[in-house]
Amino acid sequence: MFLYDFFVWLGETAIGSYLAQSTAAFATTESIHIIGLSLVGGAVLITHLAALGVALNALAPVTIVRNLQPLAYLGLALVTISGLLLVAAGPFKYYTNPLFPVKLVLLVAALGTHTWLTRRLARGHGASGATRALALTSLLLWTGVVVAGRWLGLI
Repeated sequence: MFLYDFFVWLGETAIGSYLAQSTAAFATTESIHIIGLSLVGGAVLITHLAALGVALNALAPVTIVRNLQPLAYLGLALVTISGLLLVAAGPFKYYTNPLFPVKLVLLVAALGTHTWLTRRLARGHGASGATRALALTSLLLWTGVVVAGRWLGLI
């Protein structure tokens, strides 16, 4: 019951009510969510393509991770805050949607594999078979997050 109560509370907050009533505020929040997703997705894609040996082969993996990690963190912060606000604007749409927990599980798995991969790359592990498998798995998980997130809006 705690989860249900949390969703009720979230929808009853001042910001949740405001976003539910203001098309412009909701659209702005959704735009910020997409910008954050683009930052995370761009950093993930570049890092993972480099780990797969498809891009940026002239750069050391540690350099790629060091340069892109701040963008990924910024994007993740934007996605987290704006995502929580979007849920506040329509909590029962998410609470009752069977794809919402799927998206969250995929997100946790994607974050975990991305973190594991970036730590391997930062320690100097190059394009080994294990690193490539981890990069491919992570890309598939991130794709699942994006697809589930997009379908959430349609169901």
